[in-house]
Amino acid sequence: MARGKEEKRRVILEASLECISRHGYEATRLRDVSEVAGVSIGVIQHYFGTREQLLGEALGHASGALMEHFASLDPSLLSPWEELRGMIGVVCGMPSLHGRGLLWLEMSSLARRHPELRERLDSVYVLWDAHVRAAVGRGVQDGSLAIDSDAGSGSVDDLTAIFLAFFDGYEYEIASSLVPDDPALLERRAVLLAERLFRPVRA
Repeated sequence: MARGKEEKRRVILEASLECISRHGYEATRLRDVSEVAGVSIGVIQHYFGTREQLLGEALGHASGALMEHFASLDPSLLSPWEELRGMIGVVCGMPSLHGRGLLWLEMSSLARRHPELRERLDSVYVLWDAHVRAAVGRGVQDGSLAIDSDAGSGSVDDLTAIFLAFFDGYEYEIASSLVPDDPALLERRAVLLAERLFRPVRA
């Protein structure tokens, strides 16, 4: 019974995210979510109460999904390069690059008007940054990533920032239909950039 309730909540949350991506946060109504989820408005209100509670929880659900995937990459079982490749795979493998790009754009815009959503958005970026930085730092320490020492002590910070900015820019371009919604192409280019930035040492 509990599993059925959780599954229904998940379906409603994912329908909400689809509606936010399609219509924007302000224009999304419970009726839209009801139609996409295939449940009544009464069921949605039973689980989530108000529209604001539902949409706020939906944005948290989007953030949580990415965090869970990152948490599954155990550094004790992976080399730094394998961990970086795993993170690239997580980001590129999540459903609907175009819809997700629109969602993050919407979240960024919302955070300016709704400060309570700022924390949700920041938590995703901070987690992503921390995981990349930790993997790169570990690789520099064990010698498996040959980052140019001439770049100075700030090189890990700089290279991590460049790497994260690539994804931010690429997702914007996908959301704006400037580049194809092609996960394989995004992953290939992300790996190529990571190889140039972090220089994994081949065994």
